[in-house]
Amino acid sequence: MTLKKKIAISFSIAFSVLFGIAMLIIYYASVDFRTDQFRRRLEDKLDYISHYIANAPSFDPESYKTYFQDIEDGLFYEDVIILNKDKKLVFSTIKDKTIIWDQAIVNRLENEKRIFYKQDQYEIMGKYYLVDKQAYYLLVKAQDYSGNEKLDHLAIVLTILFLLSTMLVWIFSYNLILRLLNPLDKLKKDITQINASKLTNPVKYTGNTDEIAVLTLAFNTMLKRLSNAFESQKEFNSSASHELRTPLARISFQLENLRHQYQLDERVGHVLDNISKETQHLSEVTNSLMLLSKFDSATLQATYQEERIDEIIFTAYDKVAKTFPNLQLNFSIKSIAEPKLTLFCSAQLVEIAFTNLFKNAALYSYNPEVEVVIQESTTWLKIMVTSHGPSLSPNDQKRIFDAFSRGENASEITGSGLGLRIVKRIMDSQQASIEYKADTEHSAHIFVLNFPKPAIEAPQL
Repeated sequence: MTLKKKIAISFSIAFSVLFGIAMLIIYYASVDFRTDQFRRRLEDKLDYISHYIANAPSFDPESYKTYFQDIEDGLFYEDVIILNKDKKLVFSTIKDKTIIWDQAIVNRLENEKRIFYKQDQYEIMGKYYLVDKQAYYLLVKAQDYSGNEKLDHLAIVLTILFLLSTMLVWIFSYNLILRLLNPLDKLKKDITQINASKLTNPVKYTGNTDEIAVLTLAFNTMLKRLSNAFESQKEFNSSASHELRTPLARISFQLENLRHQYQLDERVGHVLDNISKETQHLSEVTNSLMLLSKFDSATLQATYQEERIDEIIFTAYDKVAKTFPNLQLNFSIKSIAEPKLTLFCSAQLVEIAFTNLFKNAALYSYNPEVEVVIQESTTWLKIMVTSHGPSLSPNDQKRIFDAFSRGENASEITGSGLGLRIVKRIMDSQQASIEYKADTEHSAHIFVLNFPKPAIEAPQL
């Protein structure tokens, strides 16, 4: 998830939670306000009834109606019950119903003198009165239809307001953050376009004092230091190429002349052979180190073109066979009716990769033999290079592509430990992959190379 989305989502969630809490506070405050108001209305009703008891000579329904006909209390489904001091019913507005009162409620009213509670959709208020020194228990039951209807309407309004506000805030916050962080996207785009050939091009930003401007300034400072270090490295590589390769070539040439022009003792010839091998090994190490450093340059891609992989493999084998004439190559193509075997790559680099794999097979195999199997599809081309030799430990298998890494099976064989590392770097430069698999049952070392096929262009009309 991008930083913009994280900030927008975090801000929107925080707003939604706070706004939702505010809506709940408003709603429940309105609920409490309605309850208090309705309780006061019920209590006022009970006070009017106590005046009625004091003024009416008898509890008569007609006189009750007459007394309260001019009072607009707005109570819906109102029922009134009057109990005497003996808790006997003396008056009720309930008709055609058997009235049964919970004795616990009456006892509670006797102790607390005033009670208020809810029962289903009704709200009930009870109060104890002394009228002309006579005790009465008055209860009134009613529905606050208007108040509850207003609360339902308030809940709908608050819900709609919450949903609309949340949606607008989410959209607004994302677009606002998108606009505020747009310079960061531009900075990322400029940074991704930098490569080894563009280290001297600083990243530009029009801001003055914001954090992105500070970050851009710091990045340009780092870029300048990297450019200086890279130039120093290129200069060193150029000097090393001239100062190391030329003397090594002269030494090899003079050793060959010495061997052919003079009749040398067998022991002296053996020593010269060893010196020649060590000189050749030193030359290969120098070339390998220089090749690794060149992979950081984007100019290598200028050499890429469509090549046939089988021709590259045979060329690499011919070069290795000059040094290891006993190396045998078993080449096969499987499951392909009409193979094309073409790749968009640098033939020189891929040839070096197979040369190193073949050298590896010649040096570390029981028998100087390597098997190459090609499988092709419309999107990729897979090559398996197999040789047989001493098994590697699990630790050696994990670091087989590391620089200067040599397995326990190579302790008595001259080498630099750079061959497979160079193969890995070459495969990465071709947007390809290489994987090592060990077949312990058959003492086999299998390298699986996967190359992407070039895209097929649409025919021109």
